[in-house]
Amino acid sequence: MSKKSIGRKSDRKHAFCLVFARDFLADNDTAADLEYYLDCFADEGISEPDFVLGEIAGVYANLTTLDKHIAETSASWDISRISKIDLAIMRLAVYEILFDDSIPDGTSINEAVELAKAFSSEDSSKFVNGVLGKIVRKLKESNEDNNENQSI
Repeated sequence: MSKKSIGRKSDRKHAFCLVFARDFLADNDTAADLEYYLDCFADEGISEPDFVLGEIAGVYANLTTLDKHIAETSASWDISRISKIDLAIMRLAVYEILFDDSIPDGTSINEAVELAKAFSSEDSSKFVNGVLGKIVRKLKESNEDNNENQSI
């Protein structure tokens, strides 16, 4: 595993913590939230603060879209019934899947599953993996349909 991927793994954990915490904060100042977080957790070292800030800003700029994908794919689970931890993990991963082409979908899913194992309940990793896998499959099917329609 390269230093960049180790740093990204750790940075993604920090991004998850901020996305999770953001649901409980009164203001929505992403830069101020990150600055405060960096001050509190300076010892843990964030290797790429711009990556973390980009992830958080991206999640909240696209929150409606992310939640729509999660809600449509989580079958009988209303989004309000999904644990805040699992929801934060999935929002981060779905943001990466939809909007960050520099991160392979499989990496986003694997990292989300690892976060669920570390921070959530025993069954959460399976739930997170299932929802994210369905989202990726739906996107691929949609892209294939679009490509077929364009070639006609």
